[in-house]
Amino acid sequence: MELNIQIPGFFGRLKKPIEAQLIRFNPFQITINSPTRLKPGQLIYLNMTTAQHTLREVSARAELCEPCGPLFQTQLRFVLERPDKQPYREAISILKAMEQSLPASVKAPLHLHKI
Repeated sequence: MELNIQIPGFFGRLKKPIEAQLIRFNPFQITINSPTRLKPGQLIYLNMTTAQHTLREVSARAELCEPCGPLFQTQLRFVLERPDKQPYREAISILKAMEQSLPASVKAPLHLHKI
């Protein structure tokens, strides 16, 4: 999976994409390694591409960020609700399809997703 993150800057403009490495993934959470330290609760945007699917600017909130050598390992939870509190069903179905195309070594069961 190709993966990068974008952090909102002044006036909500997104900064340049930062390469990230996938560690664990399920349709509701993702764990990544990146050179950027994120604060718990910080909103970011993910761009993800697999062989069959691409999602751009998927919003996620940082839950936990710990140093991991020269990088930071960050656990993110996808924000999959519209402003009217309805789920983004299309995004959820694409995230599920992306999960199916990933190797078993990076799939994280919903109840075991931890750093």
